[in-house]
Amino acid sequence: MRRAVLFLTLGLFLSAVFSSPAEPSGTQNGPQGSGPQPLVFIIPPVENVSAMYEQFLPLKEFIEKEISRPITLEIARNYQEAISDIGTGKAGLAFLDPSAYCEARHLHKVVPLAKTVLGGSSKYRSVIVARKDSPIDRIAEGKGMRLALGNTSSSSSYLIPAVMFKEVGLVLDDFASVGFLENEDRIALSVLTRKHDLGGMSERIALKYLDDGLKIIRTSEAIPQYSICASSKLPRDVRDKIRKALLSVNSDRTPELIAAMKGLDGFAPVEDRDFDVVRVMIRNLTGENYLEYRKGVVKVAILPLYSAITLFERFDPLMRYLTLRTGREFKLVIPKDFEDFFRTVKEGKVEFSYSNPYIYIQLADRKFLSAFANTILRDTGDIFRGIIITHVGSAIKDLEDLRGKNVMVVSYRSAGGFLAQRLLLDENGIDVYKDLKMSEGKRQEEVILNVYRRNVDAGFVRESALNVLEGKIDLGKIRILAATPYISNWPFAATRSAEGEMTELVQKSLVELKDESILGAAHVKAFKPAADREFDSLRKSVHAHDHE
Repeated sequence: MRRAVLFLTLGLFLSAVFSSPAEPSGTQNGPQGSGPQPLVFIIPPVENVSAMYEQFLPLKEFIEKEISRPITLEIARNYQEAISDIGTGKAGLAFLDPSAYCEARHLHKVVPLAKTVLGGSSKYRSVIVARKDSPIDRIAEGKGMRLALGNTSSSSSYLIPAVMFKEVGLVLDDFASVGFLENEDRIALSVLTRKHDLGGMSERIALKYLDDGLKIIRTSEAIPQYSICASSKLPRDVRDKIRKALLSVNSDRTPELIAAMKGLDGFAPVEDRDFDVVRVMIRNLTGENYLEYRKGVVKVAILPLYSAITLFERFDPLMRYLTLRTGREFKLVIPKDFEDFFRTVKEGKVEFSYSNPYIYIQLADRKFLSAFANTILRDTGDIFRGIIITHVGSAIKDLEDLRGKNVMVVSYRSAGGFLAQRLLLDENGIDVYKDLKMSEGKRQEEVILNVYRRNVDAGFVRESALNVLEGKIDLGKIRILAATPYISNWPFAATRSAEGEMTELVQKSLVELKDESILGAAHVKAFKPAADREFDSLRKSVHAHDHE
């Protein structure tokens, strides 16, 4: 640990010595005979400055040779400076984390050139850390603690950690204090020196300090790695040369460069759509909407059963598959909640939808949707069910004990988080509207967390929802009071905006899908053709109970 502190101190000294105002990165030549002006390559202060210079100087020299133009490497004072410099053209290149890229793209139309590859992957994860001797083992236990984060434009040390806490019902105001330390090494050291109880950072940085006394208590889903981006003011031919040079970096062609970059394994192709999951996280956390849907994009609304990052992890591979099969770009639309999903479909803002059967029949009966495919799950075929949960310490032992109790449901439009339980209780003589005190949680995780924290007496959720919070809370404190009969699974449906030929092509593509990596990501076994009449039995059951 003493070595890490000295290294950080040296880094701060080098930052003061080497960071100088950037030279313009235009295409003009300098004084006569001096050649083109240097191209500024700016890097935000992800970790200590000396380590970043050591890592990027070999790459800077490599690109210089490939494009026959001098490059000035600079470490920005903060993320905002890096975003501003690449946006104004003061810098021609920037190394940006996913959140900073989304902001820079939205404000300045910067161009992604290549994603970095670290540890053999073009994706990375963020983590929440504590001291090894800390009693905190789950992030749900973080309320009232002191939290250290990085810059608010950082994905790894701000956005993703904040989203991870939000998934267990914690916002930053729930902590005793929140420090924004800019540099991820500082976050680690602050936790180690007990100035903060918890810290959020990239997994790569956290691993450096495990031997010094850090422990990782939660790891996020994977998102795209940092990318090298170009200013929109940099000529296209220069951008293309740099992209080609970056993508040529590998262990066979440039083994010495790979070794010199100390951890960087090379670069991978990048698309702007790779960062849509980050844009959704930014929107849900801050309200800033950086999402873009180009003309001609086919939009698919997914009912927000789980968090945005979970839904992207599951269904973005399917969107890319449909893009290849149809020749049109398919992109996910993830509404904020069930009501927003309902409005999105009714207003024709998307071409297709994927939702629970209860929401489907409500929209289909009003001619807003028409089913054409259904889901076959791995364990239960084309059916699923809901459950009623309580805290393990609750006095509720059977369904009769629910009378007069506070019960949280996912949404009154949820099949697995309300409808199935409502029908079950009705069959047992319990009217949910008269006999229970109900509230909506809007998401499956929110209901489970409120039962876990004993804020409510019981909850209605889909059976599979418990798996989403595994590792985040102690599921041993949740008891399943009852399980409902199985009901029809989620259908794919066309909205009024969908073209008939495209609907047929999407149905054919879904039914013919055999790729286990895509199906596995979506947690399904297969898709099968479906028609609206297949939901008549559910309609009959729902309508019968509605009119009793």
